[in-house]
Amino acid sequence: MVKGFEPNLLDKLFDNEPRNPASPVLKRLNIEELKDMVARDVECLLNTRIIFNEDDLKGFEQCKRSAATYGLNDFAGLSLASFNDRVYICRSIENAIARHETRLKNVKVSLEGDRRSINSLHFSISAMLEVNPAKEHVSFDALLQPSSQKYSVSKSRRVAGG
Repeated sequence: MVKGFEPNLLDKLFDNEPRNPASPVLKRLNIEELKDMVARDVECLLNTRIIFNEDDLKGFEQCKRSAATYGLNDFAGLSLASFNDRVYICRSIENAIARHETRLKNVKVSLEGDRRSINSLHFSISAMLEVNPAKEHVSFDALLQPSSQKYSVSKSRRVAGG
């Protein structure tokens, strides 16, 4: 029986190590490599902008999971001083991940206090990673630089699970 996890389609198509004789199609990932891949894919999702909001999609259930909804709305007009705006941002991130990152279930996003800098926003993303046969609680740190509107996502340094 083959152990490990299969790379996603894009990783199979793009060979980042052309001198390595192991084919990306045949490569197996361990759980930590899989988490890194999911973090990278979540980062791509959060750095993509859409023009639709939840109200635009009412009555169009099939559109909610289509490529037309891949990404996040622009939050530039929202105030982080507003509790309601902070909740809206977190729920929007949760919805985007739940829609388009099918390996993650029960996604929860919270806005953390400014731990490292006053010029960035820190989010904690927790979820259940479900990739057959594995099922493991995972946490990711997401950092938004408001000036560039760019997110960076990495595996959490904190121990996941509780």
